[in-house]
Amino acid sequence: MKVWASPPAEPLAPASAEPLYVQLANQLAQAISSGEYGPGQQLPPEAALMTAHGISRVTVRQALALLARNGQVVSRRGKGTFVARAPLQQDLSSLQGFQEALRLQGVEPETELMEFSASAGRVDAQVPPDLDLPVRLRRRYCVDGEAFAIVEAYLPRAAAGLGAARAEHLAVYDILEQYLGLHIGKADVAIQCARPKARVLTELGLPPRSHVLLMQRTSYTVAGLPCEHMRIYIVPERYTFRMSVAGPMQLASAIRPVTPGR
Repeated sequence: MKVWASPPAEPLAPASAEPLYVQLANQLAQAISSGEYGPGQQLPPEAALMTAHGISRVTVRQALALLARNGQVVSRRGKGTFVARAPLQQDLSSLQGFQEALRLQGVEPETELMEFSASAGRVDAQVPPDLDLPVRLRRRYCVDGEAFAIVEAYLPRAAAGLGAARAEHLAVYDILEQYLGLHIGKADVAIQCARPKARVLTELGLPPRSHVLLMQRTSYTVAGLPCEHMRIYIVPERYTFRMSVAGPMQLASAIRPVTPGR
């Protein structure tokens, strides 16, 4: 089924000093700005652009690469080129759940509960060994039918009584606060670029050996007891983390020099 609109009809000017790929990129950019191609919509395939403008595949790819460098489109291997969506964001300056952060942006994600186990956390090597969080919950988040995050949450044993049916509709912090009656006092968060297991890539619809943003969070009650550990695998193009800090960020002072020969 065709999901793309017709290529821009304005002819290119081979005699112009402006390269053909720049002319095509400008036409496509204008079509995106005017709303002819909306966020998430697929652009015409390379063959259609080649035929419409009488240009080579190399020229088309140069134009699409220029748009990608400008952040206007994203390419998906085996699927095509799509208009970039505005990235979802999460403010790390405040304590909020992943799902809450999406709803504050007016985004109601589609969620799919992929696992609710009362004991899987006991044998999961990814759980820090000092945490007694046996309940494992795995959930996939989608927007507009497209997966962008996999959440793996580890919870106290009392959460097992919730059952999968109710867990499917409750955010993790809602489970802790509303069902278990725990009050979150603080959370430690770490974010890194990572290459996840093949299962996670398949669930996100990403090619093998792809990298993702990995956010790890451990939450503590107001009494200082750990009550949740979470790993969130996020498609990098779809999400932005933000935070505000007082004064300058002393990045250089956090970098340790390497001793030669070590």
